Amino acid sequence: MSKARRPLPAGLMWRYSLRWGLPHTPCPGAFELAAAEVAPGDPCPAAVEALWKPGAGYVISIDFQQPEGAMRRWSKEAKARVRQRNLAARLQRQVPLFANELFSRETARRPAYYAGETVQYTGGTDDAR
Repeated sequence: MSKARRPLPAGLMWRYSLRWGLPHTPCPGAFELAAAEVAPGDPCPAAVEALWKPGAGYVISIDFQQPEGAMRRWSKEAKARVRQRNLAARLQRQVPLFANELFSRETARRPAYYAGETVQYTGGTDDAR
């Protein structure tokens, strides 16, 4: 069965560009030689493709632009549910005999994290994470 595809937001474009593609070699000139925006699904424009030469170090890249709207964030409840499920699965896989006890210890040690709150890591001891 195939899934129904969601319609693309209006104004969403694909961006083809000819850029330097060897990360460990210094770029001899401009990092990006050409770029063009096209409708989703259209092939690379001839103007960009004509500049590409094999072995020169430049590659044709494609960027899928994101809609201008804000990213959808997970709710605290969803984050909490997933974090607790992942912890339980990890403990069940690694130490099945003690999984329940270690689960309750870990959720008591870091209640804010397992309640779905975003906790900033400041570095240092393991207790801060």
